[in-house]
Amino acid sequence: MSQEFFTIECPACRNRLKASPLAAALPDEVLLAETARRNGRRQTPHAGPGRPSVARCPGCDVEMRANEMRDHRSSCVQLRLTQVMQRGFTVHLSPKDPDPHPDFRIVSIDADYVRFEKLSSDQHLEIEFGKVAEITVDQPAQIVDIRLLGRVIWKEEARYSEWRFIPSRIGRPRVG
Repeated sequence: MSQEFFTIECPACRNRLKASPLAAALPDEVLLAETARRNGRRQTPHAGPGRPSVARCPGCDVEMRANEMRDHRSSCVQLRLTQVMQRGFTVHLSPKDPDPHPDFRIVSIDADYVRFEKLSSDQHLEIEFGKVAEITVDQPAQIVDIRLLGRVIWKEEARYSEWRFIPSRIGRPRVG
């Protein structure tokens, strides 16, 4: 019976070497790291322990599964934000860098985006519906708090300064 062995080519001298003695000479940490990498590559992707099986729609506050949410979410958030815009509520976005004048208003809504105007500077900020995590309406105060998947930051540059929305990787849109 013949014994099977694997060979590799040395990148320096181009000689063929037996792989077993070479692997045996490697430190255990290297072999363990490579084994873990290969085992991880063989696993099928699955939801982690922290990912909820159901989520709450920011438009209507109804809990539903991810596949139901995918078809429902955009139109529902669009409808809710349209209602907020028609009522003329003041909008507070979060998370946002602190500033003494936090008020925005909704100026327009299209198929995928909502455009806000910063009331203190007339600057416009466009945010995708998929980045709206929560909409909370305070009827008596006429204020709507919108929590985003990302952050509104004050970007100071040499020529001008402006508010910008930096999206998080959570809730990113599907490609294609």
